[in-house]
Amino acid sequence: MLRLLLLLACISAALPLHASQLLKWCAWEFPGSVSFDNPSKEAQGVTVDFMHELAKRAGFKLVISKATPPGRCIKELGDGSSDLVVGIIKTGDGREDIDYIPYGARHPDRVYLAADDNRKLEQVTELSTMTLAAIRNFGFHPDVTVVIEAMPPQQIIRVNSVYSALEVVAKKRVTAALLPPTLVSAVLQKHPGLNAQIREVSFPVSIVKPQRAYIGLSKHCQCPQLAAAIQTSLQQMTADGSIKAIFGDIIIPLF
Repeated sequence: MLRLLLLLACISAALPLHASQLLKWCAWEFPGSVSFDNPSKEAQGVTVDFMHELAKRAGFKLVISKATPPGRCIKELGDGSSDLVVGIIKTGDGREDIDYIPYGARHPDRVYLAADDNRKLEQVTELSTMTLAAIRNFGFHPDVTVVIEAMPPQQIIRVNSVYSALEVVAKKRVTAALLPPTLVSAVLQKHPGLNAQIREVSFPVSIVKPQRAYIGLSKHCQCPQLAAAIQTSLQQMTADGSIKAIFGDIIIPLF
């Protein structure tokens, strides 16, 4: 009987080492990347496909939240009620309660002008002469932020959506909109009439470089072996072309 009890104890102790860890991904709507626009309101899109593939390779089980505001997701990551967020941009050294795992680079925001506005943009400082529309609660590229913060507040018009920003540009209520190109592409697919009314301008890459995009892993997870497995899997997915195949031009591979 004693041998049996010892054997059962050894088996029980070994099971957690082989069981897949369950991680909750707190997800938000990001057109062209994550959408909840379906009858069941479940997350779908290229980032969902990417995370399922990553979970399979890194050896964890993925649970995806319903649509959640980004600010709340970051809060949940900090207090440990969620384990993962995807697509965050690290500011400075980041937060102490989050492990930042890079998986690609995000194209910088671009400037959207009215179709008949033929100006070229060679320097970020040229934004200071404009009235700009931007999405409420969205941040800017660090190189752009320096210029934006020095501008009078009345020159920055905050709106609730990419569509609203493009619309006020088309109607010439502002000079330009400063927006993520992946979001604009998704909106223009739904509203193709805007294509003829706006013009996209990019800053030279030497001036405004792509920003690293991160998977945020809560440090409350206390799973360093899983963080290492995620990093290894990301390198493999880059090497075998999986990230490029899933994301296309939305994400720039790092490795």
